[in-house]
Amino acid sequence: MSRARRAEVSVTYEHVDITDEVAGSVKTLTYTDIASGESDSLSLSLQDRDRKWMGSWAPKKGDHLSANMTFQDWDGENDSWGIYCGYFEVDDIEMSGQPPECTIGAVSIPRSTAFNEEERTKNWEEVTVKEIAEEIASRAGISLYYEAEEIPIKSMEQDKQTDCKFLYSVCEKYGLAMKVFAEKIVIFDEATYEAAAPVTDLKYEDFAKYQYKSTLEGTYTGAKIAYSDPGTGEDHIVTVGGGDRIKEINEEADSAADAQKKAVAALNNANKNDTKFSGTVKARRELLASRCISISGFGVPDGIYYLDKVVTKISGSGASQQSIEAHRVGYRMDNAMVQIDEMPEEIETEGGEYTVAKGDTLWKIAAQTLGSPTRYAEIYDLNKEVIEETARGRGKRDSSNGHWLYQGTTLKIPGTKGSVGNGQQ
Repeated sequence: MSRARRAEVSVTYEHVDITDEVAGSVKTLTYTDIASGESDSLSLSLQDRDRKWMGSWAPKKGDHLSANMTFQDWDGENDSWGIYCGYFEVDDIEMSGQPPECTIGAVSIPRSTAFNEEERTKNWEEVTVKEIAEEIASRAGISLYYEAEEIPIKSMEQDKQTDCKFLYSVCEKYGLAMKVFAEKIVIFDEATYEAAAPVTDLKYEDFAKYQYKSTLEGTYTGAKIAYSDPGTGEDHIVTVGGGDRIKEINEEADSAADAQKKAVAALNNANKNDTKFSGTVKARRELLASRCISISGFGVPDGIYYLDKVVTKISGSGASQQSIEAHRVGYRMDNAMVQIDEMPEEIETEGGEYTVAKGDTLWKIAAQTLGSPTRYAEIYDLNKEVIEETARGRGKRDSSNGHWLYQGTTLKIPGTKGSVGNGQQ
């Protein structure tokens, strides 16, 4: 007679194995595995009939927590495997009742002042992305795993940003993925992982629930970005791709190659939203963030998808399920046509005010009011406070260098030299 499948958890708290102590008290253990852009997280919900977690066992922010998930006889007798969730620091504590419960939330990002709390201002000169990551990892006291090409950076400013936030933004600008796992910063080329073969095939009947979405909103067929030639001092606009849905990038570049890399990265990051799939299945060992899977048996949604997020949940009864969020691969524009346009002669422009209309971008406003889209940075610098305050008021962490603009915002327009028209090189 085969044994029933069951999922179990083991927990270490402040470097002490408390698995036996919490046996019978665990309501749920939830592990959220993120491919890039956020930290992994862990949530442990406990019954607290004896009120130990309110008293002598009360958790504190900054405590260390790690966990393992073990799946016994999962797809048959002797089919056993596990998931190491990683190393976390407690950042959220909740107690409720009746009956008494305690929920401990933790994140994989170290809560060290140097990495995640201290805002730093620094000019990075003549470095690579890897060298930036190495210095930040060293300062945080954690290791670095870097699996990508050497990307040179002539100059970049870290402006009142934590090392964590700054490094995430650097990786995003150059099309790299970054996560923190088990006291290690992991940086990799997402395109390489998306090209890997699927690790498993999920069929229609495997899903307890699912959602498929395909949209043009927020996706683009091309992008434009400005750069100044360091040899001649001439300004240029680099266009990647083409078509009628052009993303105007509010970002400076050091060279044509740097501009192209940033434009391609911005396009690919935006176009991930083209086709998304999410759903809930019985837990599988193959489902880890940053892996590819195939979806079949649906019809139109069928295809290869990259796992952006995997949430694994085990209940005290021994049941388990996984929820996935994924995007379809194949959207990348790495080989798109590149065109470099010269910037025309400068003219005088007058200052004033401008009220943001629906669909406006800093690039578009600069072209309309100053005669040149590459002067977007002047408008952002002059209006940084109001742009950032408005973005935060709409629930954004920040404006992403002026990317998020909102209708009705009044901006000041500078009145210095600019340029109009457009020539082609």
